[in-house]
Amino acid sequence: MILIRGIRGEAYARRIEKGIVDCRDILSALLVPPKTGYAFSDYYEKNLVKALSYHSPLESTDLHDPDFLYSLLIDFYVPHIYLTYFHILNERSLDWLENFEDDYHFIAVDVQLDRITKTAIGNEYFGTKIQYVNSISELSQSRFHPFRVACMCSLDHLFADKREMAASVAIYNTLAFALLCREQEGKFTDIENEFRIIAYDCPKIVQRSMQQIPRETTITGASGLKYRGVLNAGTDSIFQSNRFPLRDPSIFLRDLLEAEKGMITLESRFKPISIDAISKDYRYLGDKKQCAKYIEKMLKLAPHDKYVDRTVEREYNISDLGNATYAPSLLEVDYNK
Repeated sequence: MILIRGIRGEAYARRIEKGIVDCRDILSALLVPPKTGYAFSDYYEKNLVKALSYHSPLESTDLHDPDFLYSLLIDFYVPHIYLTYFHILNERSLDWLENFEDDYHFIAVDVQLDRITKTAIGNEYFGTKIQYVNSISELSQSRFHPFRVACMCSLDHLFADKREMAASVAIYNTLAFALLCREQEGKFTDIENEFRIIAYDCPKIVQRSMQQIPRETTITGASGLKYRGVLNAGTDSIFQSNRFPLRDPSIFLRDLLEAEKGMITLESRFKPISIDAISKDYRYLGDKKQCAKYIEKMLKLAPHDKYVDRTVEREYNISDLGNATYAPSLLEVDYNK
């Protein structure tokens, strides 16, 4: 499967030559959907917001509700989930390419898919083709979805006691269901033919306590003030504002959000991932014209998908699993509410 991506800035695009692709955190993009030189970059992930409302104890869908936003910013998972997207080569790829401004640079990855799940699986990330529907309610949350197996395999190495991974798997699966479904409306159609990679810094269990790496960030309020600090999961962290530099500019995160009435933006954070785990053939293509030539060439070659064995399928009798522990694979979300 040939994946293509447009990136603004040659230096960032050329990171692929070292096998590196950057994923952007989902929370900063939710607060301000990015508007770039790519026509479809500003899709608002409303279904993800709905899923987050089930993840939060407040069940709000207003991202600028200070209490709801606070619950997300101190969460062990949400500020540490990242996303990047590629276009899957197909007969409409040249039409897709026209949706970029001319200053973009392009990369390509011939991705290796797991033979059973048809997903790409790395350490703390996985990727798969998204589904295009008119409404997310067309899809059953309870039926088997291969990406759930990929998610579990991507973080299996982090847990010596596999029972400790159950909560993380359920949370990632709940949010991934929304992220891997694209509702078609207006300009947002299946012409993107998108392959998404979801990455994360998964919290660890250390001496029965959950730990997450801190995230340094800058929060900008509607007032114009900037607040510099660290998001520590489960903690009302102290931020420093740029107001009154000769006095104590310290403010707690919760008070910051109340003062700004939740109208804030969050400095974007990027997580680099190594493509080596899912591909042995990746390259920098060049500008838009060079990308068009590559598309034309690869369409004529009609390359076959490459498969690797990352998962194993086995059958068991339930009567032989008397000591098994069962856990829910996700939280059911009512997307019609």
